[in-house]
Amino acid sequence: MMKNKALIICAMSAMLLTGCTESHILASGGPAEPVFETQQGIVLDWTQIGNDMDDEFVDNEEYPMALSVNYSVDNENKSIDLTLIVKEGTTPEEAVTFADVAVRFLNDEASMQDFSYEKSSNTSYGGFFKIYDLHLIVMPDYTMKDKKYWLVDMDIPKGSDEKIVPKEGAVVMETTAADQEEDTESSESDQ
Repeated sequence: MMKNKALIICAMSAMLLTGCTESHILASGGPAEPVFETQQGIVLDWTQIGNDMDDEFVDNEEYPMALSVNYSVDNENKSIDLTLIVKEGTTPEEAVTFADVAVRFLNDEASMQDFSYEKSSNTSYGGFFKIYDLHLIVMPDYTMKDKKYWLVDMDIPKGSDEKIVPKEGAVVMETTAADQEEDTESSESDQ
């Protein structure tokens, strides 16, 4: 008797699991295929772009000076403010290198979401920056109100691909004793 009840329960469960309803997951009946043509009205997922930029630059050996990537997009006026926070002691040359890579990376992330934006190249920041003006700042941490320490502070008009340059007269912050100890400890632990 117990075996029959167990068999009936299993049979009922199997019927419920297989279901008696028709599936309408793909209404077209055909296989799902990605769309590679340009679509109108794509809204970029800035949270995803920001996360990808943090993943790329923060805690990356290639960019040891990078602390954070911050941005503000104004779609109405077609402009973006990109602020890169770096460690004290970062040189203007390192700031320019980091900024150049970050701007191109941001464009390429946008072009992955919206194929209408061309990818960046050695001579172009890419299609996003043909449409959007860029205000770019690279500053050491905790210097928001002290512009003399900003390493890059410039406007790049849309489509200009103007070369990123250090801010004239930028003062390189001396690394603090704590920063030097941290660098020494991390280089000793690497050995």
